[in-house]
Amino acid sequence: MLRTVHVTAGAAVVCALLSGCGDDAVSTPSTDSPLYSGTASSALGSSTNTATCASCHSNDGTPRSGETLRNIAYHTAFKGGAAPTLLAATNACVTGWMGGTALTETDPRWLGVQTYLRSISSPEFTTPNTLAPEVLANEAAYETAYAGGDATLGAPLYARFCGTCHSVGTTVHNARALPRSNLRAFSVGRIAQQVRTSGPPPSGAMDATDSTPGPMPFFEPDELSQTDLRNIIAWVRSPM
Repeated sequence: MLRTVHVTAGAAVVCALLSGCGDDAVSTPSTDSPLYSGTASSALGSSTNTATCASCHSNDGTPRSGETLRNIAYHTAFKGGAAPTLLAATNACVTGWMGGTALTETDPRWLGVQTYLRSISSPEFTTPNTLAPEVLANEAAYETAYAGGDATLGAPLYARFCGTCHSVGTTVHNARALPRSNLRAFSVGRIAQQVRTSGPPPSGAMDATDSTPGPMPFFEPDELSQTDLRNIIAWVRSPM
């Protein structure tokens, strides 16, 4: 849900859209802000939203669906350049993913998000992250690229990258993450395309005609490798 120059999937609101560098210049706070991982975070969205910043973004540099929020606060642009300020990036998450109302500069919730993000960021990190979803020609192309994975290797990867939402039924705005029992019905190509290009319209493909927009943030190849995604898909589609 949050990404720095790319959205991607944080403080709570920043959640889906900001991303950061993951450097060790700043220590991770011993106590997380409730605007990052608590009910105050999910409350930034709609009344049915249960997703938080932490659902998609780490605060310590480890990869999730959205890049880490570590060192995000002082970047000069966000969301692939579409969001010029941290507040704009945060609101892209709050409104685009979580279904909430845009925050204002004087909103105490925004001030709390800003303070938290600055607390885990160093002013020396200003370069925006790139936004580079893997966009193939069509679903058939994803089918070819992601067939033949190893389900055994995919099981722990699914738990790490997907289970935080799909195993607990996280609701992003008003859409509930489907359990594996439902995901098994989809083709390899459909799952891969969704993982690589999903997101609020126009989605990761930046194409309004793309068929995969939805509440799930897309995974770029540097966040989830082709091999790992291939194995995850094999696990998803394996017998239960």
